[in-house]
Amino acid sequence: MYLFSRLFANNYKILLALSLPILFAFVFFNACTSDEDFANPLDPENLRTSGAPDGLILFAGDKQVRVTWDDTGQEGIKAYHIYRRSTGGTDTEFQQVGSVDAPANEFIDAQNLENDRLDASGRLLAYEYRISYVDANGVETPDPANPPAENEDPRRIWKTALATPSVPPPAPTVTLGDPTDLTIKLFWDGYEFPDDFSIFRVYAALDTQDDKPLRFELIAEPKRDRLYYFDHEFQVDGTRKVYRVAGVDEFGAEAITTITAAVPNFPPASPKDVRVRYLPRSLFNTKYDAVISWTPNTEPDLAGYQLYTRDAAGKLLPRPAVGPKERTFTIPGEDPILVGQSLEFKKYYITAFDDTPGPDGRRDESALVEAKSR
Repeated sequence: MYLFSRLFANNYKILLALSLPILFAFVFFNACTSDEDFANPLDPENLRTSGAPDGLILFAGDKQVRVTWDDTGQEGIKAYHIYRRSTGGTDTEFQQVGSVDAPANEFIDAQNLENDRLDASGRLLAYEYRISYVDANGVETPDPANPPAENEDPRRIWKTALATPSVPPPAPTVTLGDPTDLTIKLFWDGYEFPDDFSIFRVYAALDTQDDKPLRFELIAEPKRDRLYYFDHEFQVDGTRKVYRVAGVDEFGAEAITTITAAVPNFPPASPKDVRVRYLPRSLFNTKYDAVISWTPNTEPDLAGYQLYTRDAAGKLLPRPAVGPKERTFTIPGEDPILVGQSLEFKKYYITAFDDTPGPDGRRDESALVEAKSR
């Protein structure tokens, strides 16, 4: 037993001695590459970006490349610079080919680009791009005169992207579908597919109708058997967007059709499954409570529901309006109406209305729905 204890103690000391350097190295490594080193992509010390704007994506075309990146809207950025070099030939050093003022987040390079370039071995050559930003003081990050080297310690990367210009496929002929509430429908029926066709791309930018540059985002990549796209990403009637629908070949070359559309000023759909229960209040009078229920609407711009009844003459009378989250409402202490020589329960109706006035300036309500008695 004593021998076992000594062996255990000696082995424990050896293991501890070996583990401490590993532990210190692990702590040191994590301290050197903490989350702070990657928190701000525009920080020159960021190990992943070296301060270059994030989200660099290229889209090839016929003797041109569309360069896009993420614009975060951060204050203090004055402009973006775009640099290019070739993966073959003599122009192997990065050269500035363009500059755009913030908040633009794309640049189309059509300066002396060639389609389908090949090297001596027949391999396809590409153009390589990277971008920087310039702040209000004129300081450019990363510094092209002293770019980060990947052999530095710690290793920092100025990200690049490659593209090969090519003759794109035909541009889709895009038409708009029938107006629908909070939806824009795009169709490109009859598209003629070339042999090297790959995919469709749909981009969208909010059209604020001011002088600011449009900020397009890729919202869908329909495959070749889907010649349409429905955009449901709207919160308010009348919102306008500019769309780019592109046919894309195997090299990533795009042919783009641009179209502008606005969601119509339509009312919400009518509530469904509208029911009413008549609950007598007393054995000594004819008063009752009307409990009205319905399946709630799902439109994001829904503002509420309006209840109605009809009087003995059939005239429609407004009753309470309730909020968009309600799915039942009780009208207490109702009196029946006299129809001929009989007392009958009133008929109840409901509409849904949104938060945007109609073209006539009045509240935009759905069609009237009668509550069915349970």
